[in-house]
Amino acid sequence: MKHRTGFSPQQRKARSELVKLIHDKGFVRANPIMMSRVCGNPNCRCAKGQKHVSLYLSHSEEGSAKKLFVPKDYEERVRKWMENYQRIKHLIEEISEDIWEGIKERRFK
Repeated sequence: MKHRTGFSPQQRKARSELVKLIHDKGFVRANPIMMSRVCGNPNCRCAKGQKHVSLYLSHSEEGSAKKLFVPKDYEERVRKWMENYQRIKHLIEEISEDIWEGIKERRFK
């Protein structure tokens, strides 16, 4: 059954979730990269070969790859933002597919 907006129940649900993600949760388009590094302290374990493992974000900006270090206390939040971005992409595809079908079926007035 269609709603007065002409959207299917599935599309209304997807739109509602999309708005919540965008408005309340935050999102970031990035790929996680785990990198090993040496901090520079000669007395640190990394000077003996046990490097520090850190999370970096990577994404393409105007054709070149950009990397950004993520502090440990941001990691969980940043990972959630990346998940939110993937969910947003999925929801947009779902809505687009519903509209595509609506156009094919001449469902919209």
